[in-house]
Amino acid sequence: MSARLQLVQVVAVADVGRVRVTWSATWSEYQVRATGPGGRLVAEYFTDNRADALGTAVALLAELADAAGVPP
Repeated sequence: MSARLQLVQVVAVADVGRVRVTWSATWSEYQVRATGPGGRLVAEYFTDNRADALGTAVALLAELADAAGVPP
């Protein structure tokens, strides 16, 4: 089955990585993907709650920045 994903939010920080939140109407869920430098997959999370997806995206971005040594 093919699913169309609608972009909800994407945040990219140079030398840290990218966190992307998408919505799938086919599966009625949000997908949160965190990728590090070079595009390697760091984490992937699925939920049906938008606030949960966005909160997870913020937490993953903070973890990526911490791992890269970026001060808060």
